[in-house]
Amino acid sequence: MSEEKNTAKPLMVTLKNPDGMEVTVMEYGAIITSIKVPVGDKKVECVLGFDTYEEYRADAYLADCPYLGAVIGRNAGRIKNGKVYIGGEAVQLSQNLGEHQIHGGVEGFDKKLWKLIDLTEGMNPSAEFEYISPDGEEGYPGNVTVRVRYTLTIDNCLRVDYEGQSDKPTILNLTQHTYFNLSEDDSDILKHRLQIHSSYYMPLAEDSFTPTGEILPVKGTPFDYTRPKAIYEDTDRSYPAQTSDSVYMANVVNAEKSIRMLVRTNYPVLHIYAGYYLPNFTPEGRKTIGKNRGLCFEAQFPADATKHSDFPSVELSVGALYKYFTEFRFVF
Repeated sequence: MSEEKNTAKPLMVTLKNPDGMEVTVMEYGAIITSIKVPVGDKKVECVLGFDTYEEYRADAYLADCPYLGAVIGRNAGRIKNGKVYIGGEAVQLSQNLGEHQIHGGVEGFDKKLWKLIDLTEGMNPSAEFEYISPDGEEGYPGNVTVRVRYTLTIDNCLRVDYEGQSDKPTILNLTQHTYFNLSEDDSDILKHRLQIHSSYYMPLAEDSFTPTGEILPVKGTPFDYTRPKAIYEDTDRSYPAQTSDSVYMANVVNAEKSIRMLVRTNYPVLHIYAGYYLPNFTPEGRKTIGKNRGLCFEAQFPADATKHSDFPSVELSVGALYKYFTEFRFVF
């Protein structure tokens, strides 16, 4: 495990396990900047990203920010008209996507400087980050303390644990926005084979791209991944969990069949995004960033949940503990 210190920059930490897997995370945005696994005599980069903090702060990147590797908050996904309901009362949030809000607002958790509060070595190294979101930030009520711990296990699993508490009733819906690309070369993800253990998906309204409130069968749609298949380029849908948190909800394998990743979570929804609108970047020494170059597994609550009584609640009461996890297990 290594730590890069610079008083002018956020800390970056690399977790390493005995099998040679490496995960690098950063205080800025609690971003996963790199995941490398050994295949033969080489290390394969499995995520899209940059090697330096400055690249994540560049004007060209921020102008069309794709949230590479970041923790999203306070709310993942889109909120129609930037309006939520807390305790039955309407609350107007900031609007950063036309009249709507996406991924927490103008400066969501992905653009905040988190604090590294714990670094644990050993066979299962981990790094824990904390961010305190002040009352009223992006329109959300309550001072909210959020912690995210990344643990790299001895059996090649990256576990992400989320915790949060508020001093006022609010909403909280965190996720991780890493774009995975398991290819051994610099190709896109369309030849990866994806399986999702859900027979239903949540359709989106054409005007706002927020959930309609329906839950429909995937059968007969391009979003049917009940059996492993190549990835449909415009996949951008949420799948409700049909299993307990002890069962993996999705798995994906690269075209070479040399790296497989399995996803497990106790969140009620897994949102899959195939990077159709990813902007183009060519970071030195890293995989190309662009259309269909990465695949997101965003475990979360349904987007815009406060407008749909049948959806799981995203409201967080005073003193209650928000506690969820997602695991990304690699087989290579």
